[in-house]
Amino acid sequence: MADQAEVLIFPDLAALQFAAAERIATLAEGAGRERGRVLLAISGGTAPPGVFRHLCDEPLRSKVPWEAVSVIWCDERLVPYDSPDSNYRQARETLLDHVPIPSLQVYPVATYYGVAQAAEVYERQVAALLEAHGGQIDIALLGMGPDGHTASLFPGRPDLVAPTGRLVLAVEGAPKPPPTRVSLGAAALNRAASAIFLVSGADKAPRVREALRGPYDPVSTPAQIVRPPTGRVTWMLDEAAAREL
Repeated sequence: MADQAEVLIFPDLAALQFAAAERIATLAEGAGRERGRVLLAISGGTAPPGVFRHLCDEPLRSKVPWEAVSVIWCDERLVPYDSPDSNYRQARETLLDHVPIPSLQVYPVATYYGVAQAAEVYERQVAALLEAHGGQIDIALLGMGPDGHTASLFPGRPDLVAPTGRLVLAVEGAPKPPPTRVSLGAAALNRAASAIFLVSGADKAPRVREALRGPYDPVSTPAQIVRPPTGRVTWMLDEAAAREL
């Protein structure tokens, strides 16, 4: 992992968030200029809202070709759209309601279905979007929990050995509430041209070390499963998360 990933360390979460917003804006601008469209996969968590607020403000707001952006989710909890636990709600309140992304280019998980059907519907949507975007996700914004999970891929779970071609997984009995989720699998995450991990906090430091310096063992540290063969992985860490590197 260490020789494949770019590692950037920032003094605190605020600095990390601003730098991440700058990078996303630059990548989106480049994809829009080169291909006329941008596929952005986003996550929930504590770091993205601050990143999104910077993207809503100048000068970054004008840099992003919002009309060319399509948005999908790396994972979602199976809760109503207005639930405080909804990653869609978080993104809507901190990003989508404040920038001119066409509403038809926003693809939340259909959480009003049961988990199996929601995953099947999202599988079809993600497959169609990948086909329309040259087979790649331009930017995948990810995090990592203290247990090493990313998206809703948790350590030791059967989801980690899902069929290779499965883009979207139904996750039940997750160890972190809410327990029922829909997640992009490795087959989708490894289509990323740029996968960006945002990780902050000293409680993440041991797993950051394992992810970047330890042997490849994604069953123990699922974040390691993100290794796009033609893409780039960047870890953006605050000093607390990087303290054991």
